[in-house]
Amino acid sequence: MATTIYIPIKPEIHFVPEYSFTAEEIRLGYAPNRNDWQTVISDPKALAKLLRKRQLIAFGAYGAVYDVDDAAVKIGCIGESEPAIQQWVYERYQRALPVWAFGQGITLPKAVAHEVCPRHGYLSELWASSSVVCHCGEPMSVLVMPVADRADQSADRDERIGDQIYEAVFKEFDICLDLHKNNYVKFKGRLMLCDFGDPNDRVADYW
Repeated sequence: MATTIYIPIKPEIHFVPEYSFTAEEIRLGYAPNRNDWQTVISDPKALAKLLRKRQLIAFGAYGAVYDVDDAAVKIGCIGESEPAIQQWVYERYQRALPVWAFGQGITLPKAVAHEVCPRHGYLSELWASSSVVCHCGEPMSVLVMPVADRADQSADRDERIGDQIYEAVFKEFDICLDLHKNNYVKFKGRLMLCDFGDPNDRVADYW
């Protein structure tokens, strides 16, 4: 199973993804079909080549998620704590997608950087274009995980699971999760949360 390394002092929670999956994880589909994602996102040419095949899955207030080579690639404003918390929830509760790779300051193709720019790209309904900074052409954070399906909206079930994870994350990391309906997904028949960003992180202020 992937190893999470974190320091419980806000706001720094360090995450180092490793590629080590159990036979059960592989059988259940939690392991990636390629083990070089961390290398790929660190290589601008290799990443650009793969991103040519991208298909938009969703976008939100802090970036976009693409389907790329059977992986969900989230690009945008992602704090260092987010993948660490996501992996922690995956390992302890199986209510999050495993993190296959993560990097900050990743060089992107110009077209992709434009798409995820909060001013000129996929504009969230939470923003007016004048209220956010242009990030076209800038390096951004990239998080790679499995592709999941939209969850059926079942309020009672969602709230019970969300409350459990919310309380656990707050106790462990002192971070409040955003539990709106769009942050639930379904993977291998299991309901999961999919956004573990800290709205009080300094990178969110930068956005």
